[in-house]
Amino acid sequence: MFIEIIGVITILMALRAVITKDRAEKLLYINVIGFCVSALVALYIQTPFGLVLAAAFFISSTIGANAIAYSLDDLEDEITYDKNMEEHKEN
Repeated sequence: MFIEIIGVITILMALRAVITKDRAEKLLYINVIGFCVSALVALYIQTPFGLVLAAAFFISSTIGANAIAYSLDDLEDEITYDKNMEEHKEN
C-alpha cells in the first residue's frame, strides 16, 4: 500500500515538474521525486542492503538539494545583459 501511495506522489510531482515554468519550483518538485525514489528503494528491497542503498540515495539527494538551494540563492543577485547590452537585475 505504501509503495502505491509513494508511486502516485512521484507521478504527480513529475507532472508538476513538467508543467511548471518557474525554475525554483521545478527544482523543488525534482527534489521530492528524489526523496520518493529513496523511499521506494527502502520499501521494495526489504534487505539490509536495500536499507543501506536507500540511505545512501537519501543522503546524496539531500546534499544535491542543498547545493541547488545554495546556487539559487547566489543567482538572485546576478546581473545580466540583454541584446542591447543594457544592464538589468534578474527577478
